[in-house]
Amino acid sequence: MKTLNSNEIHRNIKKFRILAISFALFIALLSSVMIIRTTSSLDNTSATKINLAGHQRELAQRIVTDALKIDIAIRVGEWDSLKPVLAELQSSTNDLENTHAQLASGWSSFNLDANDATERKDAFDDVELPLRQLVRSSDELQALTISMIRRAPYIDQQTFDRVNAAKDEIEQAHALFFPRMNQILDEYERAYKRTIASSIGRAKFGMAILIGVLVAILLFVIEPTFLIIRRQVAQLTKAINQAQRADAVRWRLLTNIGHEFRTPMTAIMGFADLLNTSELSESERSRLTQSIYSSSAELTALIENMLDMSAIEAGQLRIAKKPCELTNILSDLYRGATAKALTKDLQINLTIDPSCPQRITTDPKRLEQILTKITENAIKFTPSGTIDISAQMNEINQTPVLEIIIADTGVGIDQEFLKTIFDPFRQGQDTLTRQFGGAGLGLAVSRDLARALGGDVAVESTLNEGSVFRVTIDPGELAAASPSIADSHEEQRSDDAPGVLNDCRVLVVDDAKDNRILLKHILSTTGAQIEFACDGQQALNAVLEADTAHTPFDLVLMDMQMPVMDGYFASVKIREAGIETPIMAVTAHALEGDRQHCLDSGCSEYLTKPIDKGLLLETCIRLISEQRATAAPVQQAA
Repeated sequence: MKTLNSNEIHRNIKKFRILAISFALFIALLSSVMIIRTTSSLDNTSATKINLAGHQRELAQRIVTDALKIDIAIRVGEWDSLKPVLAELQSSTNDLENTHAQLASGWSSFNLDANDATERKDAFDDVELPLRQLVRSSDELQALTISMIRRAPYIDQQTFDRVNAAKDEIEQAHALFFPRMNQILDEYERAYKRTIASSIGRAKFGMAILIGVLVAILLFVIEPTFLIIRRQVAQLTKAINQAQRADAVRWRLLTNIGHEFRTPMTAIMGFADLLNTSELSESERSRLTQSIYSSSAELTALIENMLDMSAIEAGQLRIAKKPCELTNILSDLYRGATAKALTKDLQINLTIDPSCPQRITTDPKRLEQILTKITENAIKFTPSGTIDISAQMNEINQTPVLEIIIADTGVGIDQEFLKTIFDPFRQGQDTLTRQFGGAGLGLAVSRDLARALGGDVAVESTLNEGSVFRVTIDPGELAAASPSIADSHEEQRSDDAPGVLNDCRVLVVDDAKDNRILLKHILSTTGAQIEFACDGQQALNAVLEADTAHTPFDLVLMDMQMPVMDGYFASVKIREAGIETPIMAVTAHALEGDRQHCLDSGCSEYLTKPIDKGLLLETCIRLISEQRATAAPVQQAA
């Protein structure tokens, strides 16, 4: 009996050993495969980074070649060849910046030794200056080329000289960039070789430890290991799906937004060209000017939609709630919709239920944006019939909400597409996109804005019968209208202010000649003495000289993005010199936080481009008046 039990024990031990060794061999084999795959993955990553570095050198050389082509083209007068070369130059410059950003992120992940970390980082940092010089010179050459395409063949000698100077700067930057990029490429090769060797060594050591542990506890760890692997595979699959969706969104962005940008730009450029025709009558010129302004407004609205979408996705959308008149908002909506529907002979009806309060607390600008976009869509997709706009109070989960319904008798939406109608860059069927146009951003932005206002946007539709959009928002504090409080849309500004700045000196700072000319025309009716500066350094020198001569400027209009010295740094320097002259930032930077950035740099006020003539004059007068009112008591005390 004892012998039998002993044999059984030995047999069981043998079975366990065989099983343990089998699992150990399986895990060893699996580990070997994982090592090979990991090494292959690291090698692929290395090849990718090295290819990017090589591609960056190629792009830099292509920029130099394009600069030479442009210089030759303008010298021999081949104006038609400028556009393709300009497109290639723009593409090469953008690709150069993008690949540099990828290389920079790859470099930051290196495990550098303490002895040579500084040397390698310096080698990579050394390429920054020639790269920025190359990109900046390329941007300047692009701007000059665009200007020449518009004015060809009437090009002045100064423009030829600036093009030649930009070309020389590109060649000089390339001469510094190329050898330093070679050094970076060598660093990538050496660093990734060390990374691969280190990874293989650690993997082998880990495998040896793993085999030793598996002999004793393999049966107790195999199941958790498989669970971890399955979880990692699920996460990888999710990441791949997200990347594929992101690629799809980018593709729609390039196709839809590219088309939508070209449409108003075609009208702007075409009508501007027609204005040069001497045979046009005054009425025709006025009509063309109005068409240019309308196309510019359309382009601005599209850009604002894109910025809103970016702010929403980044979680940076800001809502400014305040008391506002609901009746005025809806009346303005009705008047605007009626004007736009005249060409299609549509009937616009507005109904405000007695249950609606006269005054609500919300963000009026965002509410108007939501209602205007949905109403414009209703007009666009309604060939004939009526559009009914109605407002009423309702309850959702025992919470009062303001509900605004926009119903049309248009083409309707197929039930298949209702689930995706609020997705960005989607617009029902593709046939509708081609027939009616649009980028497909309006409804996506409108829904997110409505949710930010405590509500939502819902839609019901029947194909070929029409659609009903229901906009709900949180009305906030409800109250009757107060005649003593005027809404912002009732404020009137005069665009004409002749002689109001007769004794004022205004410094206009902008590196763009067209912007300086525009501001000169706007300010010409005020009687102000206008001086110009083309960059922040010139502005700083002019302000300091005027203050030393005891003839200070009354106002500085400062662009913020300029060469040599930008507007931010120039404003800081002016304030550090103790000069309190009002500085108004006039900039194309219109994202959330840009206003505060300008104010933190020392600016007194902030306006965005495109320039609103009336608002600009009103703000100029206000800033100068406030400055003089502040300075008067100080002078009296002195």
